[in-house]
Amino acid sequence: MYSRRIGSVTLALTLLLGMVSAFPSVSLANPVARKVHKAEAKSFLETFDQIHQKIRGSFYDKYLHGLNWGEVGAKYRAKVHNDMTRREFVRVVNAMIDELHASHCELISDDDFGYYLLPCVLNQDLEGRKATHIGVTGRYEGNDYIVTGVLESSPAAKAGLIAGDRILSVEGSPFTTIGSFRDREGKPTNLTVNRNGEAKPITLEVTPRKENLLRAFLEATRHSAKTLTVEGRRMGYVHLWTMGHEAFKREIDALVLGKFYNTDGLILDLRDGFGGNPFRFAEVFFTPDVSWEQNFRGITQERPSGYGKPMVVLINGGTRSAKEFFSYQFKKAGRAPLIGTTTAGAFLGANGFPFDSGLLLELSVVGLRLDGKVIEGKGVSPDILVEPNGIYTENDSQLLRAKQVLLKSIIERSSKRLVENP
Repeated sequence: MYSRRIGSVTLALTLLLGMVSAFPSVSLANPVARKVHKAEAKSFLETFDQIHQKIRGSFYDKYLHGLNWGEVGAKYRAKVHNDMTRREFVRVVNAMIDELHASHCELISDDDFGYYLLPCVLNQDLEGRKATHIGVTGRYEGNDYIVTGVLESSPAAKAGLIAGDRILSVEGSPFTTIGSFRDREGKPTNLTVNRNGEAKPITLEVTPRKENLLRAFLEATRHSAKTLTVEGRRMGYVHLWTMGHEAFKREIDALVLGKFYNTDGLILDLRDGFGGNPFRFAEVFFTPDVSWEQNFRGITQERPSGYGKPMVVLINGGTRSAKEFFSYQFKKAGRAPLIGTTTAGAFLGANGFPFDSGLLLELSVVGLRLDGKVIEGKGVSPDILVEPNGIYTENDSQLLRAKQVLLKSIIERSSKRLVENP
């Protein structure tokens, strides 16, 4: 279940755990599916050889999972020819990479999300490396793209795209998360979409936006925050899309110690999205809830230190990398039940290596364990298994169950406090 790619970007982007380092700048201006002239074929072969060698020398397992890497390389090098597009070249290389059966391994072109997002994570960059996009995550099936998530307040959300939609084309051409919208910032663009398997596709008009992609996820996390009322009880809800920057921790801390502090409980949604660096994200949920009070000349201020109310955590097969560690912390400590399905099992530390022609290799460079256990390929199992149905809609089966479980915990906590403080 290594499930290396989900769409234009590996959704395991990226754990690293303190390995953030300078990332070389890369050229961002390459055409979509650029066809190579005969004279350029040698450069594709050279690039293939460079990628093959980089994997041999930098993959976290020096034994390359028992593969004869020379034989594997020869098998796929024979498929590289002088009349292929860059997209076809990327597919050949990724077929070779698939032989490793490891997460965080993918050749990404500048037509795709990860080419821009990975350097932002590695460099902790919330401002530069902007790209024009619509705000979806998903996976490719041939030339189609299956939407698994839509960022809150994104162009895709405003256009009405929902999880489960199959994007068939963009202005008549195959969909890519970035390449399809190059030079289309602010321009109405038609998407041809199949919804619910219906025979007749629909057309949605979307207006792409150019921005730093890590910031786009930060804004989506911020806009996801809301207070739900269930049987008179107030529940906070926030979707943490990634842990790729300290700003995400600050945002979560500000929410739970501010807007959500007086709620009765919290739903933390870790489904889908990307990884990052998980350290210290759990602090606000595990620190005792002590109210710090200070007074200066009659002006009193209070400051909470942690969030001690009941919680539930939503997970699924798109919960990966750093968010698997985060999920594991909640499960081991018994702080909050995990609800949903088993996480991705995409738990390796990665780095990025740029190549010519607008290509970037994401590669697993560090193996990881938790309490001596291998999470890669296995994932973290839920405490309460709930299969997905209507995800991110009002009929979201996992969210509905989360509300029920949280309500029960809130009521039990209230009853216990009444007994202790009659």
